[in-house]
Amino acid sequence: MDLITRAAWGAKPWQGTPRSVSLSERTTVMMHYHGDPPPYSTGVRVPREVEAIHLANGWAGVGYNFLVDQAGAVYEGRGWGLVGAHCPGYNRTGFGVYVAVGGSQKPSDAALRSARDVYDEACRRTGRTLAKKGHRDGLATKCPGDPLYAWVRDGMPRPGGGSPGRPTVSLSRLIAAARNDPPRSGTPVSYSGVATVEAALVDEGLLASRYADGHFGTATVAAYAAWQRRLGFTGPDADGIPGRTSLTRLGDKYRFTVTD
Repeated sequence: MDLITRAAWGAKPWQGTPRSVSLSERTTVMMHYHGDPPPYSTGVRVPREVEAIHLANGWAGVGYNFLVDQAGAVYEGRGWGLVGAHCPGYNRTGFGVYVAVGGSQKPSDAALRSARDVYDEACRRTGRTLAKKGHRDGLATKCPGDPLYAWVRDGMPRPGGGSPGRPTVSLSRLIAAARNDPPRSGTPVSYSGVATVEAALVDEGLLASRYADGHFGTATVAAYAAWQRRLGFTGPDADGIPGRTSLTRLGDKYRFTVTD
């Protein structure tokens, strides 16, 4: 499972100290949604928005163990070792997994694949098969919404079958995003692979987390140019617009596959 860490998405320091819990106590993976449709469905704004809501509740920070956006990115919340704040009776024994949908919105196949990745990794780490539950199994609530809950009740099948794989980043779509931000047309080119690349650049120490916003803006271009220079490129070959060699090197290091 490829995970965007708290540091990479720009999490605030914990307000207090969440309690620790051993893997031996975990019994369940519990799915959650936003309630109303969320304001953001992809990129680092997803965990940041949830964090702001939970901090306003007086909590230590994000209450979910993991958050999944509609592009399939997985963000670290309380992670594997901290007690959650997502459902009474399950905060200690359950991994709370949030998916960025609300109302009657259907989660994307990419989101479901990543949610299944979280479940499979949880079973691998605990060494046993964990229960699959939705929030409404532990509390009288509409959460996680009918579409997501139906998937849970169906056994959390992986869309398309198969086994977990590395995320993919399209070179051509990434270049289009980099060359059109700020947009000439007035509408930014949106591509989910930007978040994958930005998370890698943050981890490399080349991009401040506050600029990892899912858009290939000037800060990301400058950070990518720094990555190209780190690889030995100079002049027009280090202009911040991704090329196959530099992107493949980044993908090899951060476990994503480059496609055309």
